[in-house]
Amino acid sequence: MNTHNNNLENLLRKYHFGQLSKEEFEKLKEEVNHSDDENLKNLLQKHWESYEEDYPLQKAKKATLYHAIEQKMHIPMFVRIRTHWSQIAAGLLLLLSVGMSVLFYSQRQELQQLTSRNVVIRSSESPSSVTLPDGTKVRLNTRSSLTYQQDFGREDRRVELSGEGYFDVKRDETKQFVVQTDFIDITVLGTSFNVYAYEDKDFLEMALVEGSVCVNTIQPPYKTLHARPNEKITYNKHTGELTLETTSNRTETAWTKPELAFRHTPLHEVFRTLERKFNVTVSISDTTLFSDTYTGTFKKSTLEDILNVLKQHYGFNYTSTNDTIHIDMK
Repeated sequence: MNTHNNNLENLLRKYHFGQLSKEEFEKLKEEVNHSDDENLKNLLQKHWESYEEDYPLQKAKKATLYHAIEQKMHIPMFVRIRTHWSQIAAGLLLLLSVGMSVLFYSQRQELQQLTSRNVVIRSSESPSSVTLPDGTKVRLNTRSSLTYQQDFGREDRRVELSGEGYFDVKRDETKQFVVQTDFIDITVLGTSFNVYAYEDKDFLEMALVEGSVCVNTIQPPYKTLHARPNEKITYNKHTGELTLETTSNRTETAWTKPELAFRHTPLHEVFRTLERKFNVTVSISDTTLFSDTYTGTFKKSTLEDILNVLKQHYGFNYTSTNDTIHIDMK
């Protein structure tokens, strides 16, 4: 037997045992396309007869089946005389079976490729909102992105976050919701929390508003922490440390609200809130006034508006370079 027939028989055998890889499936299609009809029919019939189980058809069903096949295939008279009814029917049925299987396999592969494609949501210089297919609501801060597969929610619920996002997760006891970042995975069933995961920052942070959350590091040293409402978990990119502390969530979620309200808030926390809300870095020359407190409310104010008010109150000067605010305390 030639090499071509050997290859085709081996591939057919692997196909029927469910052991055919994607690359081998492409090879099977190529071998079939390069086989002449007579040789292919003989190989398929031999392959069919190698199976131990054989359930013969009734004579009436055989005649009906063969007549239908004859109309489609135009089989010559001498073939009917020389070949046993059941062998012809079996061979042709196998040929049809392989053809349909190849079609369904190809369609399934195409469907898998479609469902594995990613959907990417990006925010630019202003926050944006999105509702995921499962009903989960996500609000993205500036220069943030959320990525998920087109079949999201079908088997699991996984998203990738770069930047900052506030999640209000639709509860589903059967499917966990996982937020993936470059350093930690955040797993919940249904809850509200804020994730801070900008690539250019030295830390990642998850602040829990309600529900429960499990945070796992995905790089050594591997650690796991669970958080309750008004707690936050911080990951240090340099040390790999994972820490848990209490929080009011005011600073962490300030960016999601239209106004900023400070009530006897330490100045260093005021500046940190501005960093989070406007996604900037505040550099201060003198930290003497950090312990001073500030009370005030800013409704739909820009960063420049707020800095000008604080400038009048504390008497400092400031300059802006790219995304960094330099404050000179005098």
